[in-house]
Amino acid sequence: MFSYEEYKYYIYEVYGELVEEEKMSRKEAIARAFYEYDMLPKESETDKAMVFVIFSEIIITHLKVLFTFKNYIEQALTELDFTVIKQENKLTLEQFNELFSRQKRVLQELKKMPLDYYSSVCWYYDELIEEVQKFLNNLVLENKNVDSLVPAVLQRFDRDCRNTKSEKFIVYTTLAEYLLNQGLTGVKGFQDVKYELQSFCIKDVSDEQLSKDEQKKLAVRICNVLLKIKEYE
Repeated sequence: MFSYEEYKYYIYEVYGELVEEEKMSRKEAIARAFYEYDMLPKESETDKAMVFVIFSEIIITHLKVLFTFKNYIEQALTELDFTVIKQENKLTLEQFNELFSRQKRVLQELKKMPLDYYSSVCWYYDELIEEVQKFLNNLVLENKNVDSLVPAVLQRFDRDCRNTKSEKFIVYTTLAEYLLNQGLTGVKGFQDVKYELQSFCIKDVSDEQLSKDEQKKLAVRICNVLLKIKEYE
């Protein structure tokens, strides 16, 4: 359906728009993008190879991969018939050799990836911390009024905070750490952030996407934030 070059351009374009414009986690963005291209692998063996290789190349840039998706895409990659692909004659010899090499590489990289056993779409721990920090830094660069920081962050991540308790507490904790580090404990909404963190119980996040180690890290961060807030009061 698409040419060799077009496949990569359009898949990355859709994925990038979901991440940058729709503000989705990478896990959700890859799931949505894959759904949009779900029928293309049925066009031919060449189309199937290009779709699965490109999506695998995106996946290996993620922090984790959902175990069911990994099993599915690994099987699809392994079963690719490059004899049929050559016979279909849709690729130049250079493109054929490159695609074959890319398939081997992503299979090797997929085997190294940490597995995710939480089936719902969500943000990963480090990924969400980085996203909140990036958003805050951009607000500061835009010279936003400090009293707008808390409302702006909570509005930006409202959907995520309602998705899982893990995401909510990661957002609130990262926001509180930033405000404390900047000495902004008097800004509008800070007390609401404090009250939310005071409600934290590690059991609330025990059956979500965080690993045991990440749960402990989050609990320690929240404890440190609340202790530091007490010093200011």
